Amino acid sequence: MFDLKNKTALVSGGSRGIGKHIALALLAEGANVLVGSRSEEELHAFVREAGSPALAGRALDVRDRASVREFVQFGLSRWGQIDILVNCAGVNYRVPAEDYPEEQWLNVIDINLNGAYRMCQEVGRHMIERRSGSIVNITSMMSHVTTPNQSAYAASKAALAQYTKLLAVEWGKYNIRVNGVSPGYIVTEMSKDVLLQPDFQQRIVDKTPQNRLGSPGEIADAVVFLASGRATFINGHVLAVDGGFLAGHPSIYVNPKPEA
Repeated sequence: MFDLKNKTALVSGGSRGIGKHIALALLAEGANVLVGSRSEEELHAFVREAGSPALAGRALDVRDRASVREFVQFGLSRWGQIDILVNCAGVNYRVPAEDYPEEQWLNVIDINLNGAYRMCQEVGRHMIERRSGSIVNITSMMSHVTTPNQSAYAASKAALAQYTKLLAVEWGKYNIRVNGVSPGYIVTEMSKDVLLQPDFQQRIVDKTPQNRLGSPGEIADAVVFLASGRATFINGHVLAVDGGFLAGHPSIYVNPKPEA
């Protein structure tokens, strides 16, 4: 349905969780996929597991401009062009705002927001030259609403949603579409410690009209759609894939236990 043959996609944060499912979904639709992660061990394991010549892994630290540039150049040297960029690298750190350590604040902002900025800029220059491309930034429920103990994460994801729209406005004239996907509550390596708390999970399920948590594959399907030729007039949109969570409960106040 979403034929991506002869397309090349770059996915940051793609060796685990939602990013890994996105990479596999793009691969399944025929794209060449380059996955980036700080964990080379995870990258090698993922590439071996997938067993496809169309999938490659490369070390990537989105906090470092040189690492981002090398990653992008590797994709260009291997496949000659970049058609799709998915920014999925992200971290979270949960602690009350009055005690939030500055070092953690800066790290979260640098990965979640500045990392996407670096990736978009390096890939965007290539896409501008080609007059073609699709970028999908993975935002969050925290781009729209907030919950306690996630001040840096909420700030970074809200800013990323606005940056997504800004790029859509600036780069639309180059036939580059820039959209975002805001995952609902999905159990991943980053979120499982919170979402597997039975009381918190039940509160989330109760506030979700579909009465369940989502799966990483459902986020991946939305990303593939936005990246594909089936979405050629969708630009500057941040799509919530959340089972109706935001529609049913635009004002929420669920409070997981902060990290120790």
